[in-house]
Amino acid sequence: MSVEAKKDHIEEIKTLLERLDHDSLRQLVAEMHASDIGKVLSELEDEEAVELFKLLTPEAASEVLLEIDERLRKTLIAAITPDKLIAVVDEMETDDAADVISELPIEDAKQVLNGIGKEDSLAVQKLLVYPEDTAGGKMQAELVSVSEEATVEETIEAVRRRSKDIEQIANVFVVDAFNRLTGVVSLDKLILAGPDVKIKTIAAEPIKVRTDVDQEEVAKLFRQYDLVAMPVVDYDGRLVGRITVDDVVDVIEEEIFEDFYRVAGLNLEERALDPATRSIWMRAPWLLINLATAFLAASVVKVFEGTIEKLVILAVLMPIVAGMGGNAATQTITVVVRGLALGELSLKNARWVLFKEATVGLANGFLTGLVATLVSYLLGANIMVGVLLFLAMTANLFIAGLSGAFIPIVLKWFKVDPAISATVFVTTCTDIGGFFSFLGLATVFMRMGLL
Repeated sequence: MSVEAKKDHIEEIKTLLERLDHDSLRQLVAEMHASDIGKVLSELEDEEAVELFKLLTPEAASEVLLEIDERLRKTLIAAITPDKLIAVVDEMETDDAADVISELPIEDAKQVLNGIGKEDSLAVQKLLVYPEDTAGGKMQAELVSVSEEATVEETIEAVRRRSKDIEQIANVFVVDAFNRLTGVVSLDKLILAGPDVKIKTIAAEPIKVRTDVDQEEVAKLFRQYDLVAMPVVDYDGRLVGRITVDDVVDVIEEEIFEDFYRVAGLNLEERALDPATRSIWMRAPWLLINLATAFLAASVVKVFEGTIEKLVILAVLMPIVAGMGGNAATQTITVVVRGLALGELSLKNARWVLFKEATVGLANGFLTGLVATLVSYLLGANIMVGVLLFLAMTANLFIAGLSGAFIPIVLKWFKVDPAISATVFVTTCTDIGGFFSFLGLATVFMRMGLL
């Protein structure tokens, strides 16, 4: 199968679909990579996508289903016969099969589980017990394990036997008589050892996770130790599965997009191709929360209504102070949330990070405040208005740096996803801080006769 993506595939496939030339279509998709087929299916109309999907072999279909979004996957699965679905799922590794089966209606799921091999069915049912975002939910049952009393020669033979069912074998897991994980041996180390050497003598201490560990923690371990595969154990230390690096790549991508969605105040379930009504209902609650915080900030402006009436230019300049604070806060939040996600930032070094971000905010406020003062003066504003702008911007960017670091760390402390802090808590702080410092100082300046 070629992995080269051709630019003319989509138009070529559309033409063949219009001609109902199924033989040519089968020949064409047989030469395409699963990810390329998935891209084509995503760009076709649903009816066309279903027609093309039905032409795929069970093996190809099983790979393609993993390359498309949930909406299209449900559409394609609903369009094929139960027998075809069973054949497709039977080609999948147990973790992927569990993901697909978990999306099916209960009766359909039971039918598929009864249709696939008994051993695979039992393995999939065990995986379905675990939450999707945990190590147990991401692991697969396919692995190579041997007794710690086995020899290298016996272990190599076990690898050969299991290679028929397992696509990627990076290492062998060593277990005791009770199936408790005691070690791990990489294939290169296995090949270099003598045939009569006991496997336990060359086994290394395994880096392992329990089934209930969050998928984000799993991804951190893979990054930290440059792993290709990781064993998963139950509460008693028994080996129950393994997680491979391709699954972790998906987790990292998923976590990144989750953070983007949360920062933007979006529901994680929303997709670009959703109906407009679904998107409206998903976005409206968050917008209403933002509206409430906006009124809170507006109430601060209301307090200084008399000050603004006396000097109208304040109304022109105060959005600059609040806007710069919001932008600075977004920068701080992005850095801090990333540090928390990657494990670089912990509660131990939080004090230093708070000090650093507050210092950065103060310095940037000083710099941008000077520029804003110069620009406002060149535009004809009173020099004291420029000084006012300088002081307010310095204060608000200090607030942005401090709150942008403090609030995510506090949310992490309370085990709340810190990404959600961006558009609500911190922006409210910078809006209120910006308006209060600018208008409050303006009021003081007026009473002192400086304005």
